[in-house]
Amino acid sequence: MIDFRYHLVSIIAIFFALAAGIALGAGPLKAGVDQTLTDQTSALRDENQQLRDQIATLESTAEYRDAFVGAVTPELIDGRLADRRAVLVALPGADADQVAAIGETLAGSGAAVGATVSIDSTWTDAGSAAVLDTLASELVSSGTTLPEGDGYDRGAAVLAGALLEPVDDAPEDGDTGAEPEPGPTEAPATPEAGATEEPSPGAEEAAESSATALAAFGEAGLVSVEGEPTPEADVAVVVAGAPFDDEELERRNAALVTLATALDAAGSGTVLAGPPSSAGETGVVAALRVDGNAAELVSTVDVATLPSGRIAVVYALEEQVAGGSGHYGAVGTTDGPLPTGDLEQ
Repeated sequence: MIDFRYHLVSIIAIFFALAAGIALGAGPLKAGVDQTLTDQTSALRDENQQLRDQIATLESTAEYRDAFVGAVTPELIDGRLADRRAVLVALPGADADQVAAIGETLAGSGAAVGATVSIDSTWTDAGSAAVLDTLASELVSSGTTLPEGDGYDRGAAVLAGALLEPVDDAPEDGDTGAEPEPGPTEAPATPEAGATEEPSPGAEEAAESSATALAAFGEAGLVSVEGEPTPEADVAVVVAGAPFDDEELERRNAALVTLATALDAAGSGTVLAGPPSSAGETGVVAALRVDGNAAELVSTVDVATLPSGRIAVVYALEEQVAGGSGHYGAVGTTDGPLPTGDLEQ
């Protein structure tokens, strides 16, 4: 039977153990423990300093890289998109500074850059398919056949038609592309002083139809337009944002891939460009790359946040105009950093 004496002895033993531990910790073991902690702290301090030095080196290297690329960019892109008229299409979440930087690079390549058309996130909502279908039916030009599919397909086709029209660069039969020389008794035709070239009635009608369509999409809260759309724009750069983070991202990405494909069909070339995250598993660039049909038609660049990536956008768009396509960047399986084919300079 356990009695009071047993409890008393137990308590005394516990106090003796505590006293011994305190004595050892303050005496023979203290120096060893303190030295171990000091050594570990010193090692961690040295490791942290090495990491800070590495970060500083990487930052300065990146700054030099971007400065160098920025310095050689004008020579690398000069004239590559001369005589092209481009429209920028900003997808939901696209960074405004990135869109502006891409526009500046396109302009530096010789392209005329008009409006920036921003696609609202509501374009990809489930309920927007019916709205887009109705708008497409109301806005479709006479004689135009709407594509099969859902409202996303038809709405994308009408918007793309309002923004773009293809340019046929091939010479007509028997035309060598050279200016005809005047005959022996024929003087070159010269415009009368002060005369200006009047747009054809067909061009005026097309411009009015495009303006009506853009206004209708704007009133529906589906798009917003900044600047004046370039008349008869023929190429498009679609700028992606960060990936959607909701349960409907698959449908949203599919709607935007449909839009990019429609822009390609309406014009002479389209490139989808975005940050590296857009080529991640849930990004719209990744969604386009795994879509067999879209991947063969629309080119992509997944490093448009970098000056080198924006050069790749110009080269990819030039490749598009020449009838090719490819996927460029640093994320996943790509065709390299930029097109390497024999493109016209």
